[in-house]
Formats: sequence, C-alpha cells, structure tokens
Amino acid sequence: MKAPVTFLLCTISAAAQFRAGVAKADLDPPTGIPMAGYSVRYSKGTLDPVEARALAISDGSRTIALVTLDLCYTFDPPVMDEIRAAVRGTPYNVDEVIFAASHTHSGPTYAASPEAVKHAIPRIAGAIQAAARSMTPARIGNGWGQTYIGFNRRYLEPDGAIEMFWRNETKITTTFPVDPTVGVIRVDRAAASKNDAPLAVLVNYACHPVVLGPENLDYSADYPGEMRRFIEQQIGGMAFFLQGAAGDINPYFDKTTLIEDAVELMKQTGRKLGAEAVRVARSIQTAAPTQPRILTKTVIVEARNRWNIDKLRPLLDPHYHMEPLRAARLIADPMQLPQTTLLIRMGGAPDQDLAFAGLPGEPFVEFQTQLRSRSPLPNSFLIGYTNGYFAYLPTIAAATRGGYGADSTVNPTEVGTGERLVNTALISIYELLGKLSEQPGKPR
Repeated sequence: MKAPVTFLLCTISAAAQFRAGVAKADLDPPTGIPMAGYSVRYSKGTLDPVEARALAISDGSRTIALVTLDLCYTFDPPVMDEIRAAVRGTPYNVDEVIFAASHTHSGPTYAASPEAVKHAIPRIAGAIQAAARSMTPARIGNGWGQTYIGFNRRYLEPDGAIEMFWRNETKITTTFPVDPTVGVIRVDRAAASKNDAPLAVLVNYACHPVVLGPENLDYSADYPGEMRRFIEQQIGGMAFFLQGAAGDINPYFDKTTLIEDAVELMKQTGRKLGAEAVRVARSIQTAAPTQPRILTKTVIVEARNRWNIDKLRPLLDPHYHMEPLRAARLIADPMQLPQTTLLIRMGGAPDQDLAFAGLPGEPFVEFQTQLRSRSPLPNSFLIGYTNGYFAYLPTIAAATRGGYGADSTVNPTEVGTGERLVNTALISIYELLGKLSEQPGKPR
C-alpha cells in the first residue's frame, strides 16, 4: 500500500515576495507536575523560561510556521493538530505548522497534566499568529561553523563491544562519530542595513541538552536557552535552536550535580555554541529570493515494532518518563512515523536553496552527516524531535552492537527505520525540486 502523503506546492505570482516574522511565548508551565527526560521527579520552580518560538515565513502564496519548543519532545499529535487548526483560516492564515522540540530534560511532561496543556495551547497559537501578523519583506542566507560541546556517549571497545560513556568532562577520551557542524540560518528585514540586528538567527546543532541533571527540579531550556540569550545579547534579533541528530551525543558536562555548579557549566556550554553561531551569523550575506517558493511534504512511514509486544509490555518502566500515551506508542504495531521535509527555494542557483528534514524521534548523529553528504542541496539540515516522538532511531550498525538507545525498550521501531526516514527525506527533496515525478517517461 502506498504511504499517505501530504504534498503541498505553491504557485508563483508576479507579486511573489519572501516575508518573515517572529514571536515567542513563555509556556509558563505549572510547578508540581512531572519533569521529562529522566526518572520521574516533580518540578519545584523555574530556572529560566521554557518557551515556544515561532518563525513564520511566506512566499506570497503560502505561509508556514516553524515552532521550536523547550520540551523533551513535542506535544501529542491531537494537541499539535489543535494548534494548527487554531491558526488556520484566521486573518493571518498559517497553512502549515512544523513543531520541533529541543529535547531539554528540564522541561515539563505535558501529557501528565491536561490542565497544563490547555494553558499552553493558546499561548503557542498566539505566538504563531503574532509571528504571521508581523511578517515583513525579508532576506535570508546561511553559513556553517564548527565547535565541540559534546561527544559520542557510545564508546566502542577494541573487541567491538559498546560501553556507555555518559560524561567526558576531561575531554581526553575521544569517541566517534561526532558532528561538530554548526548550521546557521540568518533572516534579515529587507530594508535592514549591514549593521542592523537580524530578524532571526536559527542554529542547528546535535547534542543532548542534559547539562542539568536529575537533581535539578527547576524548569530550564538547558544550554539551548543560554545559547539564544548569548546570540541576542551579541547581535540582537530572535534566536532559535534546531536540535539535530543528537540520539547518541552528550555534552561534556552531562548530568552535572548542583554541587558541581551545574547552572554555570550549562551556561558555559550554551555560550560556547552561541559564540560560534554569532561568528558565522556575522559573516552571512543575506539575499532576497528572486522567486521564493516554500515547499513542504509529509510522508507517513510505517514501521513494525522491533520487539515481541507481549514480552515488551512488562519491561516498560513506569518511572522512566513513561506517561501512558508515550508507553502506548512504544508498544504500537505498526507505528505511523511522520517525516516532514521543508524547502525554501530562492529562485536562483540551487546551492542557495535550503532544505530541512524533520525526523520524529532521536536519530543517531550519523544520519545528519549522511543527509548532508547525499542531499542534492548543499544547505541541508536535519532536525530531530520533529512533529512527533518515537524514541531512539539508531543506525543498523548501532543496533547490532547494542547499548542504550540501540537495543532496549527506548528504541521500539524495527531495525532500519532511521535509514528509511532519511531516504524518505532525500526522495522528498528530489521530488520538491522537480527531479522525480509520478509520470513515467518514454523508453529511450
């Protein structure tokens, strides 16, 4: 059976113009509800705001919003659909909303509190509408940098065995693979001068936001929040964090205890990433797309459960961020995984176009390097934790070696699902570029 597909294209009008707007909302979750990411613990306060940030972009025919969330994983599908419905058909209509979570382990577990969800929905919808309402003619561009704030937590022994290596504060031990690539997208107002603040700076990087450990009972965006603050202090605008394929990547200062000054080490980690992002952002020459086209495609990838369901069910740990809805997803068979691809076409040379591939889980880092090396567009970005959450997505090789995230209850999809999702994204990029068609050609 052919997978269901959402295939949305825009038509080009003579007045096509690239426009962009930004807005944010403090989610302001109530204290006392479970925090996500580690074993269940209950929040007592707020260290720094957990936010929803919205970037709305339009090509004159269609408007989409990219919404980043300071959460361990995105909201459940019915909640995301409710937010999408709230911003569709309004005076500032938003045709599509793409949600991406940072994977902070110091955020709330919304599935455990229906009242908290009701509180969050209008705030997020309001931020999306505010971003769409504020859209202005804009320029866009991107650049690349490198920095190391983390390492691969799966240490490969000489005999081929995997040892989980959670913390590497000495930075002496080298593990592989790691991707130090910092992808930066800059959006400027069309009328901005060289020294004006950007409208938005988006940073794509792969590393678990777990500098703050389970001892911390205060809500926090972890290092991505400090990265954003640093960027905004240095060059202005609104900064966004797009988590990459962080499934096997930890920060050097993983699960820092409060005695070790966890907050300061979290801030140091964020500032280091922010400093490289600022350096790159300052070097980017943005341009107004001559014929902007915003294209998206969502494909539902069906995957079988990797495990015997009867044997899996009693192994699910109710104390390890396993609220009922998430546990139900881990024992589903088959599973329906949405893979969303976004293209921003500039109208000039293809090497100016931007491609974003969203995967609904925790992909291992090799998948983002594979995407960049195989994509027909050099400016391609993998975003994990997007439009859903189906736990870990290891490579086939990692699945055979085992270890956390590769052969346990936290990676329920059949072996090879990650590869299929990346291949699906690549096919979608080619289709959105017009390089593939459902119409067969004539034999030559």
